[in-house]
Amino acid sequence: MSEISKIMGAYKDALDNSQNRYEDLYHERAKNAIEFYNDFFKNLVKPYKTLVKDPAGRRKAMRLIERLFGTDEIKFAAVDGTLYKDILEDYMVFFGASYAVRGDISFQGDPPIIKYQKWSSEQDVSMVAYVPIPFAELGDILEEQFTSTPDQEKINLTNIHTQIMQLAEVFLLYDLASNATIRPNILLWDQSMSGVMATTEVGRESVGLIGYSFMGKKLSVQDVIIAYSHPHNLGIGVPSCKDFRFFNYILARLSSTKKEKISDIAQEIGLSESYVLKKIGPSLFKKFNEEEKLVFYDEDTKELTFNEKYSESWEYSKGLFRHICEKLFKEKDPTSLTYQKRDSEGNLKTTWMSPNDLKFLIAIGTRALIELCWKYNIMLIGIVKDSMSRHLSRNYLGVMRKIGKYSFGNVLLPWTDRTFLEALPYGDEELVAPWSTIEFDSVFMTLRTETVDQPNGSTSIKIRGVKGRVLTTERLFARSLAQFFLLRSKPSPLMGHVIFIDRLVILGFDNKRWDEVLIENNDIGKVRPFIFENNAKDNPGQDISMFLLHTLTRNLYPEVIGYPDPLHKADWGAKSLQKKAKNMIKSSNVAILSRPLHKRLRDLRNGVRRI
Repeated sequence: MSEISKIMGAYKDALDNSQNRYEDLYHERAKNAIEFYNDFFKNLVKPYKTLVKDPAGRRKAMRLIERLFGTDEIKFAAVDGTLYKDILEDYMVFFGASYAVRGDISFQGDPPIIKYQKWSSEQDVSMVAYVPIPFAELGDILEEQFTSTPDQEKINLTNIHTQIMQLAEVFLLYDLASNATIRPNILLWDQSMSGVMATTEVGRESVGLIGYSFMGKKLSVQDVIIAYSHPHNLGIGVPSCKDFRFFNYILARLSSTKKEKISDIAQEIGLSESYVLKKIGPSLFKKFNEEEKLVFYDEDTKELTFNEKYSESWEYSKGLFRHICEKLFKEKDPTSLTYQKRDSEGNLKTTWMSPNDLKFLIAIGTRALIELCWKYNIMLIGIVKDSMSRHLSRNYLGVMRKIGKYSFGNVLLPWTDRTFLEALPYGDEELVAPWSTIEFDSVFMTLRTETVDQPNGSTSIKIRGVKGRVLTTERLFARSLAQFFLLRSKPSPLMGHVIFIDRLVILGFDNKRWDEVLIENNDIGKVRPFIFENNAKDNPGQDISMFLLHTLTRNLYPEVIGYPDPLHKADWGAKSLQKKAKNMIKSSNVAILSRPLHKRLRDLRNGVRRI
């Protein structure tokens, strides 16, 4: 046997051994999952066969839909995005786009009739941006002539197409929700909305757009603080009075009431006046000059007053978002990603927006979209096909057990929520599609139990956020995992993947769903998450979303069994845009190579033919 054969044989043996150990571990964890399901988790799974197939269940669903939308003719739209980048001779080209499909559901038929609508030639069905950046600018535009900057600053544009795609998706969703003539009742987005909210909220010190001139005014740090405090809806307690960014709660209150006594606020939320002042002072008034304070505090009257100078700040930030997006996606102006900024010597110079700048714009757009959906009663649903998250099986269950709401023993479950839930149909023959877990608050992305070292050397289990106190906004999104295809006609069930659902809280339907649980400690303050403790709790918002998603999941395409068809069609449209853009970008290299400025001496010499 040759040495090459020995090497390949050894690799095959190692691979087989690794695969066998993986399968043994999976079977062991899957067995644990089934036992855990039968002992406890079964009470957290909601079957929806009766609601979608039984006549009485369908009538109940229709009553809920008409109560929410006021009609049984439902408009829907689905948005997906695509991205691409290519390295040409002296350029890097970034491409990001989003595409939308729309249609109607008529519930007058049985089954419901779904009809997709064509876009007129005047309507934008996509948001597309091409951004070619010379390699020279990737570094030079961010550094002084004789002073180098850190390498990270030089390359921080090389993945900017990811943010361009997300910005295109958010702007298209915002555009659809803003258009009175085509405004849908249901908006589907191929993203985790709570994930987008969490990952785009960069620190205000990292927002390079501060100082950007728009409408005769420069974006200020106060505008950034106010933008991040949104969305505002004190009827459902958003933003909340938890410890992390507590000042957002004060901003939301004062933007409505304009002036309040600190004693009234403290008494209402059950905190001391000194605590309230301590938490809001640095961010709202102590660090600013007198005229730049967001909030004025009168020590004599003990009153907080909102600075009317910033009363239009949120409208200004939304206008800035629309202005940049319209230039980038509708006018196709790549210079919209550049702006003038003064250097350390006070000289104006052109700079590219960084990924953090685009994240800030995405953050504005997402918050503005949420408030539009609340204003016009639009059901906003995010769908994620695959995820390695454990927000349900680790974070949510761990916290609920810690506070005494759930009781179960320690068990090693499969390593992700999806693999855990996809094992359940093998242990319960009565489980049929569609089915879903109960909904849980998206704050459990960041709220979890951790092992904490004590001063005496022992350890304890404590509820904490990221880095101890950092939490996402609670009572904003309800999360669940659901399966829409499960066929039991064969010995082993055939099924589609369990998918992840993010649903924006519905005003009027989901109110007062957070009074049952209070989580409180020194790290996180007071947190009241959106809770449905078990499957016996009535949840009309989830019932509507599951009924509509089941209706839109036709299982026509083998590659996306159990996935809503409109999002698959939106993915087709986005991929078609990418294919065309890819060919166009590659062909543009010919024009670059033809320019004499590009050619080196060696190229010129070799290009001359001599006899």
